[in-house]
Amino acid sequence: MGYTHYFPGLMATAEVIDDARKIIDNTSVTVCGPKGQGLPILDETEGIRLNGSRAAGEAYETFHLRGTKEPHYPDMWTFCKTEQKPYDEVVTAILIAAAVRLDGPLRSDGRWDNWAAGVELFERAVRPLTEDEKIALELDVEAMRPQHLAED
Repeated sequence: MGYTHYFPGLMATAEVIDDARKIIDNTSVTVCGPKGQGLPILDETEGIRLNGSRAAGEAYETFHLRGTKEPHYPDMWTFCKTEQKPYDEVVTAILIAAAVRLDGPLRSDGRWDNWAAGVELFERAVRPLTEDEKIALELDVEAMRPQHLAED
């Protein structure tokens, strides 16, 4: 199954792409394009596509936040498995940007604690989150967890 983030309905708008550039510029993680090679794609039409570095063994599944172009397989671009590789902090920071700007849902196999590096990166690169935003994001991310696990 793998460590996965789910983001149905979120898109790479001009504002989200601007935030993504700031996020990438403020991380120490090597961010590459699809399949862990080349440069990340940040385009309103094509969307955002990035991965960790394949050469460094830090790539896993390509993160794709869709743009205005309708994908051939829409459901394929509503989740990303990162296996908690270093680029996960970039993925979670960009998902935070998209969720805050578009008021969209996020889900994750991880706990809100697993998003700490992404929150810190978002706040360093873009702006501090309000307490209300943090609470809403935590409730979204934790919503997938079965109740007995959420209480642990």
